[in-house]
Amino acid sequence: MHRDYFVEYINAFNRPGSNKASSYIKALDYLCEMIKEKPCGFADCKDIWSVNSIERLQDLYTFVIAESKKDDDSVWCLGHIPKSYLHNGYCSAALKSLQSFLLEYSHEKHLLEIFKKHKGKESEVASKLNGEVNIPKVILDERLKIEGKDVLRQIKTRANQNVFRKIILQIYKQSCCVSGLNIPAINRASHIIPWAADKDKRMDPRNGICLSATYDAAFDRNLFSLDDDYRIILSKEIKDYYTRDSVKNYFLSKEGMAISLPDRYLPNKKYLKDHREKGAF
Repeated sequence: MHRDYFVEYINAFNRPGSNKASSYIKALDYLCEMIKEKPCGFADCKDIWSVNSIERLQDLYTFVIAESKKDDDSVWCLGHIPKSYLHNGYCSAALKSLQSFLLEYSHEKHLLEIFKKHKGKESEVASKLNGEVNIPKVILDERLKIEGKDVLRQIKTRANQNVFRKIILQIYKQSCCVSGLNIPAINRASHIIPWAADKDKRMDPRNGICLSATYDAAFDRNLFSLDDDYRIILSKEIKDYYTRDSVKNYFLSKEGMAISLPDRYLPNKKYLKDHREKGAF
């Protein structure tokens, strides 16, 4: 079932506490109930979370739009389901979001399969992972009309960032390479060369290390880095200005320590040199 993945997806792209995410999920659950009671040619969609065809969801979307305009005359105006979910556009908006999710989800699966099967040089995998998103023309035309020409870039960026995170957590065995913390929910795929700085290095696994949230924030701000032997070096900003015990425990005690390295795709030393040059080391 896609439901759990969709919940994760919709929450990731809506601000914490937003009712939008919960409303979309509830709208799709209600839509399942509507179809079960009155299939209207969509019996194959009664478990909407198992539908893999983006084109089929588009057919359902078109039907939902038509029914939403009928007010109380809609066949899906059922007494036990709040009318607002159909009439106020929650069901149709949720379906569009589900389509976006499936596009990105299928693209992610494709990229992860490429990574899994890659047998060539480690330096060659990044270009393979930068492939374009495959979107059915009927969906792309409508998305371009509604959301503009940046829709492809937005979908690719979100999917690629998520794939990069999954790859880095996978090769680091879900664990922070500094602390050993193995809680994926709070670990990050930290870029050595920032995402925006060089598009050719964005998907290079050698451009990432797995860090828990605090170390990720510090690494991103060049407060610590790694030498050519993958040992932790600290910025003068930390050593000279921060003296609390927590800083000593988190950082000062780690100086000179070698990080835990993956079996393959070690951090690229040229990238690390660039990272060091941006800090006060």
